[in-house]
Amino acid sequence: MIEIDLIRAPNQTFSITINGVLWELSIKVAHGTMLADVKRDGVDLVLGQRIVAEFPILPYRHLSHQGNFAILTRDGELPWWEEFGRSQSLIYLEPAEVGIND
Repeated sequence: MIEIDLIRAPNQTFSITINGVLWELSIKVAHGTMLADVKRDGVDLVLGQRIVAEFPILPYRHLSHQGNFAILTRDGELPWWEEFGRSQSLIYLEPAEVGIND
Protein backbone atom coordinates (compact mmCIF):
# COMPACT_ATOMS: atom_id res chain seq x y z
CA MET A 1 0.00 0.00 0.00
CA ILE A 2 1.25 3.43 -0.94
CA GLU A 3 -0.32 6.63 0.37
CA ILE A 4 -0.65 9.38 -2.23
CA ASP A 5 -1.00 12.99 -1.16
CA LEU A 6 -4.10 14.82 -2.31
CA ILE A 7 -4.43 18.57 -2.17
CA ARG A 8 -7.42 20.12 -0.46
CA ALA A 9 -9.12 21.23 -3.68
CA PRO A 10 -12.43 20.18 -5.25
CA ASN A 11 -10.86 19.25 -8.60
CA GLN A 12 -7.39 17.91 -9.23
CA THR A 13 -5.51 15.95 -11.86
CA PHE A 14 -2.15 14.29 -11.38
CA SER A 15 -0.01 11.46 -12.64
CA ILE A 16 2.15 8.99 -10.78
CA THR A 17 4.38 6.14 -11.91
CA ILE A 18 4.20 3.02 -9.75
CA ASN A 19 6.07 -0.18 -10.65
CA GLY A 20 6.69 1.13 -14.17
CA VAL A 21 3.00 1.90 -14.79
CA LEU A 22 1.92 5.48 -15.50
CA TRP A 23 -1.35 6.27 -13.73
CA GLU A 24 -3.28 9.47 -14.44
CA LEU A 25 -6.07 10.36 -12.03
CA SER A 26 -8.60 13.16 -12.02
CA ILE A 27 -10.64 13.58 -8.86
CA LYS A 28 -13.52 16.00 -9.02
CA VAL A 29 -16.77 17.11 -7.43
CA ALA A 30 -20.09 16.41 -9.15
CA HIS A 31 -23.54 16.68 -7.61
CA GLY A 32 -22.27 16.58 -4.01
CA THR A 33 -20.08 13.53 -4.45
CA MET A 34 -16.52 12.79 -5.54
CA LEU A 35 -15.82 11.17 -8.91
CA ALA A 36 -12.66 9.81 -10.49
CA ASP A 37 -11.27 9.32 -13.98
CA VAL A 38 -8.41 6.83 -14.15
CA LYS A 39 -6.01 6.17 -17.02
CA ARG A 40 -3.30 3.51 -17.05
CA ASP A 41 -0.48 4.05 -19.54
CA GLY A 42 -2.68 6.47 -21.49
CA VAL A 43 -5.72 4.17 -21.69
CA ASP A 44 -8.99 5.23 -20.04
CA LEU A 45 -10.09 2.68 -17.46
CA VAL A 46 -12.97 4.55 -15.82
CA LEU A 47 -14.54 7.95 -16.40
CA GLY A 48 -16.78 9.58 -13.80
CA GLN A 49 -16.53 6.65 -11.38
CA ARG A 50 -18.19 7.51 -8.07
CA ILE A 51 -15.74 7.22 -5.18
CA VAL A 52 -17.06 5.33 -2.16
CA ALA A 53 -15.01 5.23 1.03
CA GLU A 54 -12.72 2.22 1.37
CA PHE A 55 -13.89 0.59 -1.89
CA PRO A 56 -11.68 0.20 -4.94
CA ILE A 57 -12.02 3.01 -7.48
CA LEU A 58 -11.54 0.55 -10.35
CA PRO A 59 -14.76 -1.45 -9.97
CA TYR A 60 -13.89 -4.55 -12.00
CA ARG A 61 -11.32 -7.22 -11.24
CA HIS A 62 -9.97 -7.27 -14.83
CA LEU A 63 -9.18 -3.53 -14.61
CA SER A 64 -7.16 -3.88 -11.40
CA HIS A 65 -4.61 -6.49 -12.50
CA GLN A 66 -1.88 -3.85 -12.12
CA GLY A 67 -3.21 -2.37 -8.86
CA ASN A 68 -6.07 -0.22 -7.67
CA PHE A 69 -6.84 2.90 -5.66
CA ALA A 70 -9.16 3.72 -2.77
CA ILE A 71 -9.86 6.64 -0.47
CA LEU A 72 -9.75 5.88 3.23
CA THR A 73 -11.98 7.98 5.46
CA ARG A 74 -12.71 8.22 9.14
CA ASP A 75 -15.80 6.19 10.11
CA GLY A 76 -16.58 5.26 6.49
CA GLU A 77 -17.94 8.70 5.62
CA LEU A 78 -18.22 9.64 1.97
CA PRO A 79 -15.02 11.11 0.53
CA TRP A 80 -15.06 14.90 0.33
CA TRP A 81 -12.28 17.18 -0.86
CA GLU A 82 -12.32 19.43 2.23
CA GLU A 83 -11.11 16.44 4.28
CA PHE A 84 -8.27 15.40 1.96
CA GLY A 85 -5.05 15.42 3.94
CA ARG A 86 -6.95 15.63 7.23
CA SER A 87 -9.16 12.62 7.82
CA GLN A 88 -9.10 11.19 4.28
CA SER A 89 -6.32 9.84 2.13
CA LEU A 90 -5.83 8.20 -1.26
CA ILE A 91 -4.02 4.87 -1.30
CA TYR A 92 -2.65 2.67 -4.06
CA LEU A 93 -3.08 -1.07 -3.53
CA GLU A 94 -0.65 -3.54 -5.09
CA PRO A 95 -2.26 -6.37 -7.11
CA ALA A 96 -1.65 -8.85 -4.25
CA GLU A 97 -3.41 -6.46 -1.84
CA VAL A 98 -6.56 -6.52 -3.95
CA GLY A 99 -6.43 -10.30 -4.41
CA ILE A 100 -4.94 -10.30 -7.92
CA ASN A 101 -2.05 -12.64 -8.68
CA ASP A 102 -0.57 -12.35 -12.18
